[in-house]
Amino acid sequence: MFFFQCALAAEAKPLISALSLRKDTNPCPYDTYFAEDSSCVLAISGIGSLTGASSATYLLTRFGFRSESDFFINFGSCAGKNPGLYLINKITDSTTGRTFYPDMLYDLSSCGLPASSENALVTVDKIVSSLEDPASLYDMEASGIYQAASHFLSPHRILFLKYVSDSGVKDVKAITREYLTECAQKQIPSVLSVMEKLKDACDDDSAFDEELFLSTALALRASETMRHELAQLFRFAKAEDLPIEEILDSLHEEGLIPAASKREGKVVIDELKKRLI
Repeated sequence: MFFFQCALAAEAKPLISALSLRKDTNPCPYDTYFAEDSSCVLAISGIGSLTGASSATYLLTRFGFRSESDFFINFGSCAGKNPGLYLINKITDSTTGRTFYPDMLYDLSSCGLPASSENALVTVDKIVSSLEDPASLYDMEASGIYQAASHFLSPHRILFLKYVSDSGVKDVKAITREYLTECAQKQIPSVLSVMEKLKDACDDDSAFDEELFLSTALALRASETMRHELAQLFRFAKAEDLPIEEILDSLHEEGLIPAASKREGKVVIDELKKRLI
């Protein structure tokens, strides 16, 4: 199942239409929509980190999640310098200073989201009038959503797809509902493509052992770039029927795993590549 969360109805409207979702008429704390075949459900949280966290918790507990197969996707607008759709790889809460890292496990380049579309995002407590850091994106919900959803799902099953609607506004009325819906509509083909890609990844015979991958990435202190490289090695090993688990056991026995630093972890990944190829 896909769990979608949008802050505003204007952002959700094109997605509701594209997925033919029906409104849940039962008493709900948030406007909720669902597919008749139970393939996806969507909630409109409202603005703010706290309400984002509350809505995510409601959505995952109300409809029942399966940690081994479900995905949670936060889709919505953000402030940024350059227009487009972005896959968020780092979330910083401006209030607490805490930073979170959704895992970039899946290659979504065929969905219009190449590695260059990955971007850091800052969650703020009020609408920004200008960009403090032009390299970052800004929203008001992501940090709360991530903290809540990560209690239920692994980081690689929580995705943040953000489209830039503005570069900061002094008058919030300048961003109309119609404009937000128009911006969201342009990104729907990519969102649908992401859904198909993730479904294929779950069904693909070449899908690798995610638990082993995540424990290895953690032991190697892997950065996002290193995780990409490690994931490719896992996919290659699975496709070629190579004994990657045995090789990793050998690296453990040789004292190379766990790594004491990211630099040592990179050396181990290079060694794993040599032994596989």
